[in-house]
Amino acid sequence: MLALIQKCRKTVVLFVDEAHDLHHSTLLQIKRIIELVRNNGGILSVVLTGHPKLKNDLRRPSLEEIGARTNVFNLEGIRGYQVEYIKWLLGECIQENCLPEDLITDEAIAFLAERLTTPLQIEHYLQRASST
Repeated sequence: MLALIQKCRKTVVLFVDEAHDLHHSTLLQIKRIIELVRNNGGILSVVLTGHPKLKNDLRRPSLEEIGARTNVFNLEGIRGYQVEYIKWLLGECIQENCLPEDLITDEAIAFLAERLTTPLQIEHYLQRASST
């Protein structure tokens, strides 16, 4: 990887999804790779994505070396827009001449929006409701 970065002379970004599942020693090795690339004149940025557990792990004393060098961004997803998401999702799934309100009441949409926070939860419960 180091040879490729040196050959291309471009900034490289490594994306790691589900980083909350990485072992602490793997996170330390990633830091060492970044330092090795920097010492050889390259630039390697790492984007770790994961559950809030990752942020908590990076704050622990055992990962202080990494945590001090990270910027944490919280992505709220659809939080606060669940009603709009439910209506949009229903609109995408029904026939053109039908409205979401023809399938489910505004009260039911408000109830789901209050109780569910992620798109996966919403899709799951709407699918269950529509198959009964």
